[in-house]
Amino acid sequence: MRITRFMRDMGGLVITVVVAAMGIFMASHHFMSEGFEQSFHKQITTMRSVVDDILENTKLRLFQEAYLLSDTRELENAFYAIDPTKLTRFAMNAMERCRANFATIVDAKGNVLARGHSSKRGDNIAESPLIKSALTGKSVVDIVKLKNNGLSVAAAAPIMMNGSIIGAVMFGESLYKNGFVDEVKRVTGLEMTVFEKDVRISTTIVRDGKRAIGTLLNNPEVADVVLQRGGTFSADTDILGRAYKTVYWPIQNRAGTIYGMWFVGTEVEGVQRTLTTIALSCLLATLVIAAALSVLGVTFFRSLVAPLQKKAYVDKLTGITNRAGFEREIERIFEAGGRPAGLFLIDLDNFKQLNDTLGHPVGDECLKYTGQILREIFRETDIVARLGGDEFVVYAPTLDSAEVITNKLGHLLQRLNKEFAEPSGKTVTVSASIGVSVSHDGHTDYKDMYKIADEALYHSKEGGRNQFTILCCLDKKASPPT
Repeated sequence: MRITRFMRDMGGLVITVVVAAMGIFMASHHFMSEGFEQSFHKQITTMRSVVDDILENTKLRLFQEAYLLSDTRELENAFYAIDPTKLTRFAMNAMERCRANFATIVDAKGNVLARGHSSKRGDNIAESPLIKSALTGKSVVDIVKLKNNGLSVAAAAPIMMNGSIIGAVMFGESLYKNGFVDEVKRVTGLEMTVFEKDVRISTTIVRDGKRAIGTLLNNPEVADVVLQRGGTFSADTDILGRAYKTVYWPIQNRAGTIYGMWFVGTEVEGVQRTLTTIALSCLLATLVIAAALSVLGVTFFRSLVAPLQKKAYVDKLTGITNRAGFEREIERIFEAGGRPAGLFLIDLDNFKQLNDTLGHPVGDECLKYTGQILREIFRETDIVARLGGDEFVVYAPTLDSAEVITNKLGHLLQRLNKEFAEPSGKTVTVSASIGVSVSHDGHTDYKDMYKIADEALYHSKEGGRNQFTILCCLDKKASPPT
């Protein structure tokens, strides 16, 4: 009798635990699925701000290069002498420095005098609103659509001589290239596409080994919400036969003209696999100890969200801070109040030649080596970041003595001057050009510091490269648009 009662009680206890475990499992699975879905859509929406930041940084970079180049005495002299060779050299150097796809110098009537790109694409720019504004004395940056160069981010600035406008300079980055979408994917881990109207002109989405460029959106609802009404569309969407969680929003200029759409998203299949893993882990944990299931569920959930947040601010290749993370840290520092500080812009010399001659794997090795050297030479309190491509930046929130700074920069140039080789015997030597701006009073605006550091970098490049230039007195006569 006692045995029977014991067995009955044990059986009831086992059944109760299993039923309770299954009930808690089902409730936990439902909660975590809904919570993950909501958090994921929120994360996707947050990534839109990362894309906007990258776009604004592109605009700022192009604007600064257009302004600095248009204000150089060498350009005025070459322009006055109508020296196409010098004008072309200025355009090519500046285009390489600011990672533009095209650079053009025009006279006061909009006629092209020189270009920094090999083809004639972008030459018919006399009717561009940016060129027209520049030839009236205004420096501008915006999204434009050029007849031969397509949808682009471009900046233009007037060239002045003795108070008169003698021409203009224009830089642009074509959205037909994949550099912009690839940068977004490196920063966020999400797929990125640029649409001109409803046609994909650049994308990270690959089908049959090729990027899905030239394919159509084929979703009237998205086209109506985004292209016609200028709204944002966020939903589960079918893209080329696969399910994605997505956000679309319009590409438009300052006047509000809509040219196309931005897109970020990820495949649903990967999300479902993640949710299934969570559910199974949750069930096993429940069977072991039912009372701890909710705690474990929250732990699993947070363990998934944390890497997504961390990934958004770390450069995947070098392991140092990326542009988005650097901008976040700079904003935090300047909100806390100014202090004496230094800004170091580092640009690798001959990096394009390295990629073209020895290949991108060697180029990646060079970038990782640069990140390692910067971490070794600068202090733990300094913010070391890769802005993109071969451009690095260091912000020192506290200043060393002038002697320590110059010694550190000399040591840095020595370490970064490195020869890379491949088994066939081909070699390329990569060095660095450095521009430094120093604020002693601690009240200098960060944009001014960046502008003067970029000007110092320009001097280092023009002076022969493999050197550094330090500028302390900031010129506040012009500020780029926000």
